[in-house]
Amino acid sequence: MSQTPNGNDANKKPQENEEEEEVKKSFSETPYDVTEHILAITRRRHYPNLSLASKTFNSILLSPELYKRRSNLGVTEPILYASIGFPPSEPPSWYILHQDHVSLRLRKIPSLPSRLLSAVVTLGPEMYVLGGSVGGNPTSDVNLIDCRFHTTRSLPNMKRTRSHAVAGAIDGKVYVIGGCVKKSDDWVEAFDVKTQTWRDMPGALPSAHWEGKFVTSAVMDGKMFVLDPSSACLVFDPRVGVLVCWNDGGELMKLWQASSCVVDDKLYTIDLGRSLMWPIVVYDPKAEEKRWRPVRGVELRRDLLPFSSYYDSKMANLGGKLLILVGSAAWPVFHCGDEQVLCVVIGLERHGDEIYGHVESTKLVLESEKWPSIELSRTVTL
Repeated sequence: MSQTPNGNDANKKPQENEEEEEVKKSFSETPYDVTEHILAITRRRHYPNLSLASKTFNSILLSPELYKRRSNLGVTEPILYASIGFPPSEPPSWYILHQDHVSLRLRKIPSLPSRLLSAVVTLGPEMYVLGGSVGGNPTSDVNLIDCRFHTTRSLPNMKRTRSHAVAGAIDGKVYVIGGCVKKSDDWVEAFDVKTQTWRDMPGALPSAHWEGKFVTSAVMDGKMFVLDPSSACLVFDPRVGVLVCWNDGGELMKLWQASSCVVDDKLYTIDLGRSLMWPIVVYDPKAEEKRWRPVRGVELRRDLLPFSSYYDSKMANLGGKLLILVGSAAWPVFHCGDEQVLCVVIGLERHGDEIYGHVESTKLVLESEKWPSIELSRTVTL
């Protein structure tokens, strides 16, 4: 593109260059506080282009104060991050679900740390990556990812190496459970976000024998629920520091599986067997009758992908909606050609005691020549 000596585009008409100069001048004369307010109420999907508009814009968009203003104004947005690998050659990497004017795509962020079998907790705009496997060995490493600027820093290590652990955030503390051989004093650890220190929870050891390699966990009603691969369910209450079996007659463990998330203190998961006639079910731990109920009205379209593909899926809470990332195949050995990840968004409505859902969209968000393995998905608030 050729330019005139004053930096204007030589291919544009003089009137067009004059209009652009007027726009730049008007922005330069706008008070900084007003500019920051305008950018704060702008959707984040426009930020990459706005950062190129001027040095002032770029400086504001890289400022923590902008996100404080967004939070104070109540205009924050839920943003999905997913850890996806391509076994056996590529370990997992973080992807962000990015939306522009025309498409919704998973975009790789290679600079962010993602490990196999790690536990991940989100707090506001940040993600905590705890433990996991490095070279086939468990690690005690802890990384903090600031999703506002895609930066990362190391936090104090856990006292034990952990792999296949689970974690949750409750009242400003991050709790991590299992992922190591059970001991009497440090099977559960707590990280204080304010003091940046770890402490043991020695009274939290369950009386039964547990391997400590868990499937998933969920925080509801101020407690942390844990699913063991032996189809057992534990619950940890930090107010009393006790980890015990969840006593509901075994109902919770019947349908709970890795593709699940919490919305409004209720647990949602995919019922692959459709035992309640609908593919999505919900469990309320505070209900007087603790049982799974169907989310009525939801139909996952078989013309787009077979229902068996939901074996390789991960669910997240996206601003009160269910978002499911679905891999293209449950068993990759039977498939060839381009592999895909689809994004299914399900809106939820409550009518009396029943919860209804409807599929708002099903979109292709990732294509690859290799089979993608969706490790997990998490939502941050930006």
